[in-house]
Amino acid sequence: MTGELSPIDKAIRAIGGNKSELARLVGCSPSNITNIKARGGKIPCRNKEIRDKWLSVTGLSKKELFPDLYS
Repeated sequence: MTGELSPIDKAIRAIGGNKSELARLVGCSPSNITNIKARGGKIPCRNKEIRDKWLSVTGLSKKELFPDLYS
C-alpha cells in the first residue's frame, strides 16, 4: 500500500480508532474486523442494508468504504 488507508482502516479511524467498537456498531465480531484487515482491508458489501449500516456508522462516503462498487 502506498500510504493510503484501506477502507477498513478509514472506518476504524472514523469511529475513533477502536476495532471492537466498530464491530459492535456494525453488528459483527471484533475478529471479523481483524479478518477484514488481514485480507487487505476491503469491506464485504453483500447487500445494500449492510452497506448502509457501515455508511451510517462511520459517516464516510460510499466511495471511501466501497471503492470497488463506487469508483
